Amino acid sequence: MFPVRKLFTRLLLTAGTVALCATAAFAVEDSSVPYRAIVMTDSAVLLESADAGAETVATLVQGDTLVLLSNESAGLQPAAWEDGEEVYTGYVDMSTVKAQSLGTAAVLSDDADLLRAADSDSSVLTTLSQGDSFQILGYDDSWYFVRANGKEGFLSIGAVDADVTTTSKLNLRSEPTKEGEILDVVPKDTDLSPDGSDGEWLEVSYEGQTGYVSGDYVKAQEQYIVDAPSMSDGEAVVAYAEQFLGNRYVWGGTSLTNGCDCSGYVMQVYANFGVSLPHSSASIRSYGTKVSYDEMQPGDVVCYSGHVGIYAGDGQIINALNTRKGICYTSVNFAPIVSIRRLV
Repeated sequence: MFPVRKLFTRLLLTAGTVALCATAAFAVEDSSVPYRAIVMTDSAVLLESADAGAETVATLVQGDTLVLLSNESAGLQPAAWEDGEEVYTGYVDMSTVKAQSLGTAAVLSDDADLLRAADSDSSVLTTLSQGDSFQILGYDDSWYFVRANGKEGFLSIGAVDADVTTTSKLNLRSEPTKEGEILDVVPKDTDLSPDGSDGEWLEVSYEGQTGYVSGDYVKAQEQYIVDAPSMSDGEAVVAYAEQFLGNRYVWGGTSLTNGCDCSGYVMQVYANFGVSLPHSSASIRSYGTKVSYDEMQPGDVVCYSGHVGIYAGDGQIINALNTRKGICYTSVNFAPIVSIRRLV
């Protein structure tokens, strides 16, 4: 079996067709992301290894939730299941579970640093501005683990627009400081919806009064669901393709998690939607329906001489570019376009 390094106490869903949500933590440098799924059959089992004849580690019933530790959508995939104080790890048959969608949140403060580790002294990966959106992948103490601008790191709970619950009785103060006037006392286990933040202090409304509470005494709610917006087929393709941003480029590769080249990437993304494509950028040009540049929509396949990518909107494609940049966003006009194909 494989280790589960830590469990998140946060469940949060964001928009995406690869319906998913994290309850288990993982190292930031890992390219895979753990997601939540629900058992849909009468029962499902966790096996000790990726072998249908392997020993059963745990048996789950319909409605149980577990954490998928792989981005693959078929076969036996690594997963974890928490039963009270026990955490079981093994492999689950993907045909017995249904993934759920991830949801978005936004930055509350004027700006917020996305850090490499859950430590205020950690190095800054990027800085987000007020209103910027991102995906919350998990919750760790007073930090959210998120994906923003193609990077994965940690944001302070005080900077994130998501509901929280008080972990103890605490004071609602007039100012974001311990010297602020006490306006009221908020009981333990009270749900609050922050309207803003000032450092580690959250601006909240309680019993008709607006004030500040310390972020040290709140936690992310156990479950916070954001309805997934309706998406066109092409937008669904983009939402799926974006999961693998930052993963490696490997010439001749076809693994979305372990490495692929440009045509391998497009081929495997579209395989998730039941579209079979060849592992050849030149051959892909003859598939689907040809559309003009002006008709181009998210999800369309953009073909170049010796290269191929998926149009993501806003003048960008998602593609497995090269060994230096891996799977990334690139301008749709970075090279002369040979053909644009609509496959869904």
